[in-house]
Amino acid sequence: YLIDSNYRAFYFAYDQIDDVSNYEELRDLVENIYTNEYLFKQLPKWTSAFVQDEALEILPLQRKFFNHYVRSSKVKLVVIISDALRYEAAEELYEKLNRDAKCTAKIDAMMSVLPSVTSFGMAALLPHKSFEITDNYKVLLDGRTCEGTKQREQILQRAIPPSRCIQYDDLTGMKQANLREIFTGMEVVYVYHNQVDARGDKANTENEVFKACDEAIEEIYTLIKRLSTNANVQNFIVTADHGFIYKRDKLNESDKISSLDIKQASINRRYILSDNAGQSK
Repeated sequence: YLIDSNYRAFYFAYDQIDDVSNYEELRDLVENIYTNEYLFKQLPKWTSAFVQDEALEILPLQRKFFNHYVRSSKVKLVVIISDALRYEAAEELYEKLNRDAKCTAKIDAMMSVLPSVTSFGMAALLPHKSFEITDNYKVLLDGRTCEGTKQREQILQRAIPPSRCIQYDDLTGMKQANLREIFTGMEVVYVYHNQVDARGDKANTENEVFKACDEAIEEIYTLIKRLSTNANVQNFIVTADHGFIYKRDKLNESDKISSLDIKQASINRRYILSDNAGQSK
C-alpha cells in the first residue's frame, strides 16, 4: 500500500504546480516505475493467486462483513461506507485518527467481492443469507433489491430493527438537534459517503481522483469528530464497497481486451460478467 500511497502523494503535489516543465522527466520516471515495475508485475501474480481456493482464506471476506463486525456489536455503531476508499487512503485516515488523543483506531483488510464495483460491494456489506445475480445482472439479497438507500435500509432493519441508512450529504447541513434525532435510539446507522468514486469513475474528472481521496479522508475524519461531539456516538467502522486501480497515463490499446466472443453478458468498461466463458479475439 505504501507504493500506491506515495504514487498518490506524488501526483497530488504535481497537480498543484503551474509550470511542470522542470518535473516532466521525473513524472515519466515515476509513471514508468509504477506501471512496469509494480502494476504489470503484481497484477498477474494477484490474479493467478486469486483463482486458488486458499486465497479466499487469507483475508476476511467482504461478504461476511455484517456478521463479523456489525451483528456482534454490543454498542451503538455507525458504519461509514466511503465509495472507492481504497486501503492506502484508509491507512492515512487511520494514522490521522490515531494522532488524535481522543481516538483509538485499528485497521484490517477484507477481500472484496468480484466484480469489485459499487452495486456488488454495497450489497456485500449488508446483512444477507443469499447473494443472487438475476438474469438481467441485478443484485438481490435474500430476493430483495438493494440499489437505493431506502432499499438498503429495509434490508438492514430486517436484521436490526433500530437501524437506518442515510447519505453523508444529508448529514452535512444538519443542526445538532437534527443530528441527535437521527442517531437517538439507533443501534446501527449506515452512512453512505461518495467523494472518490463520484469523481474517479467519470472520464472528465478521473484525474481528480487523488484530490478526491485527500478530501474524503478529511470529510470522514470531520464527520467522526462531529458525530462524537454532537450525536453522542463513540464507535465507528469506516469501510468501502470497493477500491480502485489508477494510473495517470492512459492504457495502451494493446493492453485492452479488444473483444470477447460472449453471447450473453453484462459488459462494463471495467468488467464483463457472464455465465459463459469467453475467448479474447
